[in-house]
Amino acid sequence: ALMLPACLILALAIGRPNPFSFGGARNDRFDPQRPGIVRFTRHPLLAALTLWSAAHVLPNGDLAHVLVFGALAAFALFGGRLVDRRRQREMGPAWADLRRAVASSPVAAIPDGETLARLAAGPLLYAALIPIHQLVIGVDPLG
Repeated sequence: ALMLPACLILALAIGRPNPFSFGGARNDRFDPQRPGIVRFTRHPLLAALTLWSAAHVLPNGDLAHVLVFGALAAFALFGGRLVDRRRQREMGPAWADLRRAVASSPVAAIPDGETLARLAAGPLLYAALIPIHQLVIGVDPLG
């Protein structure tokens, strides 16, 4: 139940400009009035990692899996705070200004073509991961 939202967030985030997060592609092209998924979370890849980790802790309740996936979830949850502090230090007052601009941006009633393509890619990624999971990991994630 958590993997579909994780795939959607991943599809909406990957390759998009995001001046708030680590790395980032084409951050100079980020438009605070059209922030996409960044309107809802400054760190969408970390949000997807959190969901992915949680989805794997629940069915694999043994100690080893709890430690591995729990550590990844903790990294994702607390890593965003560390990235925020670093980016705030690097950007100075522009960080708070950009945050306010993103928070006040309108939520698009009708998504643009790129967003629609990304929304379609999320379920496609999820559908592709199901048989791949069986082949690579040896466990049917739906069974």
